[in-house]
Amino acid sequence: MAFVGGKLNLKGGGSLKQKKKKSKRSKNRLRSSDAKKEAALDAAVAAAAAIDDDEEDDMTDAERRNMKFKLERQKRDVHELVQKSHRERVEEFNDHLGSLTELNDIPRVSAAGNG
Repeated sequence: MAFVGGKLNLKGGGSLKQKKKKSKRSKNRLRSSDAKKEAALDAAVAAAAAIDDDEEDDMTDAERRNMKFKLERQKRDVHELVQKSHRERVEEFNDHLGSLTELNDIPRVSAAGNG
């Protein structure tokens, strides 16, 4: 029996809905994503400053220094996270896995989420 092409017919006359095609990214989307990244960074800085002002009254000098370093580390981490998209991070991770020996071999990660 040969394979016959075409769509799948279901009993009961039920029809399958077609999925919408994804539109290509426009320049506006890229600009808005940059704006979102900057807004996230500003929000993190503002939240850290608000926490710092409220809790500074009851802190010792060591606690203030600890909080200062923690906030700086948090700002740096957010800044590093905002710099790269998910796809870029996945590609960098795959490059790292490719440079390892086969002794440490694990399956590669797909940016599309397929594997």
